[in-house]
Amino acid sequence: MTSHAHAQAARLGVLEGPLRGYHREWYVVRSSGELAELGRLKVGEPREGVLWFDRRCFPSEEALLMELAGREVPRIPPVRRIGTDGPAIHGFVEGSTLAELAPSGRPVDRHHVDQIMELFRGLAGVRPGDLSLMPAGSEGGDGEAPVQDRDSAGFLTGLLRFTREHGYTRRRPEYGRLFDRLGVPAHAFDDASQLGVQAAQLTERPFCLLHGDLHRENFIVDPSDGLWTIDWELATIGDPLYDLATHLHLMHYPSEQEKEVVARWCGVMEEALPGATAALDPDLDRYLRFKRVQSVCTDVVRHAAAVRDARPARRAEQLGATATSVHRILLRAAEALGLPEVPSPGTVEEIYAALPPAGPRP
Repeated sequence: MTSHAHAQAARLGVLEGPLRGYHREWYVVRSSGELAELGRLKVGEPREGVLWFDRRCFPSEEALLMELAGREVPRIPPVRRIGTDGPAIHGFVEGSTLAELAPSGRPVDRHHVDQIMELFRGLAGVRPGDLSLMPAGSEGGDGEAPVQDRDSAGFLTGLLRFTREHGYTRRRPEYGRLFDRLGVPAHAFDDASQLGVQAAQLTERPFCLLHGDLHRENFIVDPSDGLWTIDWELATIGDPLYDLATHLHLMHYPSEQEKEVVARWCGVMEEALPGATAALDPDLDRYLRFKRVQSVCTDVVRHAAAVRDARPARRAEQLGATATSVHRILLRAAEALGLPEVPSPGTVEEIYAALPPAGPRP
């Protein structure tokens, strides 16, 4: 069946794609009509059956990007809506992902780190209530109760609650035995857990716009070495220290560069948003512990789907990759989860190998 995004894109010009992001299916268009002067464009729609593990705050990525166009947030894709009720068209950023130029674990070029700091500065300038598409005080997102500006404890407590309800409890009917065999304790996500108690102790900080998913695949380096930021699906309003923690968790900087990034972030944020670095050391550690725990919920389930969906010829390869990845994720989260021991890669592989395969492909 032809997707809605494919049909919309086909009406605009010559298609390239689909290109699959995690949250969306994209088509790149070379328009031959009135939009030809804009170069290549993108049309997308949410992927069916995508597993969501994060709260969503804004009605759509397009609505947010169109509003940010008039603000000092650097190098974000332009978005235009065709007609009153037509599709939203994204400008296609030509270039390479930062992951292609500097793979995970490798140092990031200083010029690109400079631009990441510019981005954090721009985000700090968007405060609660500044965006018309989201009224002040509605920072909860996805039906969560609103979190007030500066309530960092409430913000992290809400994230933990969302992970417990949507990432763990809701998935137990299908994945409960998998969690149990891997040793993931149900109580690790409770408000009374070690992480829950620590969340309630966070220091107040002023809130601002957060991207929520700043990793190497979401930065595009253009031919002029400009660093563009894409995939704003998980953007929200909240504690800026959470955005830093998420960025560090996903980027896997070398240790010395990570220290430099934290120091530079502090300098930028104290100037752009005074108070944003309050209680930096203990609270950054608490957010990083949360990200490790959240990754367990996310990746245990994603790897189960990958193993089940693997074609027979690739199942052994997928099982090996899953065993290595899930073992590493559990090892990183062991202290935060209170795990007395972590199953070996071989044990993890045996656990996933016992999963039934997916049904026949259409």
